[in-house]
Amino acid sequence: MRHVLALVGSRGDVQPALAVGLELQRRGHEVVTGVAPNLVPLAERLGLDPVPLGIDSAALLGSDLVRRDMRSTHPVRRVRALRAVAAAGWDELRTGLLALLDDVGGADTVVTGLLGQEVAAAVAERRGLGMAALHYCPVRANRVVSPVSGVRGPGATRAVWALGERVRWGLTRRAENGQRAELGLGATRVHLPTRLRDAGVVEVQAYDPVLVPGLADEWGPRRPLTGFLALDDAARARLREAGSDGGLDAGLDAWLDDGDPPVYVGFGSMPVADPPALLAAVDAACAELGVRALVSAGWNDFSAAGGPDASVDEKRVRVVGAVDHAAVLPRCRAAVHHGGAGTTGAVLRAGLPAVVGWYSADQPMWGELLRGAGAGVARRASTLTQPGVLAGALSEVLDDATAARAAALGARLVPADRAVAAAADAIDGSTNPGSVGAASTGA
Repeated sequence: MRHVLALVGSRGDVQPALAVGLELQRRGHEVVTGVAPNLVPLAERLGLDPVPLGIDSAALLGSDLVRRDMRSTHPVRRVRALRAVAAAGWDELRTGLLALLDDVGGADTVVTGLLGQEVAAAVAERRGLGMAALHYCPVRANRVVSPVSGVRGPGATRAVWALGERVRWGLTRRAENGQRAELGLGATRVHLPTRLRDAGVVEVQAYDPVLVPGLADEWGPRRPLTGFLALDDAARARLREAGSDGGLDAGLDAWLDDGDPPVYVGFGSMPVADPPALLAAVDAACAELGVRALVSAGWNDFSAAGGPDASVDEKRVRVVGAVDHAAVLPRCRAAVHHGGAGTTGAVLRAGLPAVVGWYSADQPMWGELLRGAGAGVARRASTLTQPGVLAGALSEVLDDATAARAAALGARLVPADRAVAAAADAIDGSTNPGSVGAASTGA
């Protein structure tokens, strides 16, 4: 079979799907890979021969639209920004995916993540192809886990999800029908979750069932919970990130050995508003609590924050670039991170308690789930630079009881190789050519 991966968004949106692509390739399938332009080098290092698809996700996340307008206190500006971000890059994704399909002579299945799923579904419908999707958190209506902190009970939880689906449909309906018109498809009055459900499209839930007990039973085999996806050892080594076999930071190994296990601090692709202030908060928390910290810059520039004029103690706080989570996190004692699904899974697998400094999207949900499991606490990311906030949050998780709960939770997770195999199995078994349109124009 020929599977076309249409993957846009940040590294956390793309890398887990690349692990599945490698497994499908290992099974003898032809895998054609399209990723956000800024992530082409990542996929190249993994040997997947990618082509650029959609728009540069780092540029979008660093834009005024995301960093300023989406956080505006003015309601009209904020709604306009939310609508723009929801459909950002859809034109480029549509034209790029059509061109990719033409170049390879078609496909059996289009595999996508959550971002851009509306476009991928419309293209699959237009070309009569099967479709499968990867979700890294619960994003469909259910009675088990709420998208809003403080909501309790199955009925209230499902009602909140239903409201959220209506809000998103209100934000994206015009843009989605615009894409359908460009493809020569009729307009739809039914939002995508319902259409995919009615068409029987497989939506792989790429996170661990232990964190959301009961959800697998509610959703059944069409939305299988596979566990968190991660690259295998050989693929990780090809990335050559700090901590991996052949990684580029030669001094990191010695620093990790030269003292107690540190607290890991990393916010991945999330734009840190004030890197010097964050680094100062990390240093102050370490000094107060008597711990060390390893800061991974991710998509942020900490070079000025750690420069010669900085007051950070370099023996106490070390700043590096991207790190190999699977190699580095087991050598740490706790983690401070943004609550992205990929980092959450890696931290849990390492058995670490966490402080989730969340920004938006699914991140508050993961913070709440970790808090409920007794393995973490959550704070809004913008508060972590306020005096005492980070130190206070860390003091709540740097105790023996929380560490024991986090280690026990990590031991219960589905192993990464089994999770990837289960996701590949689900995609292998997805046969729904052209069926997305069957419910696309209902009343």
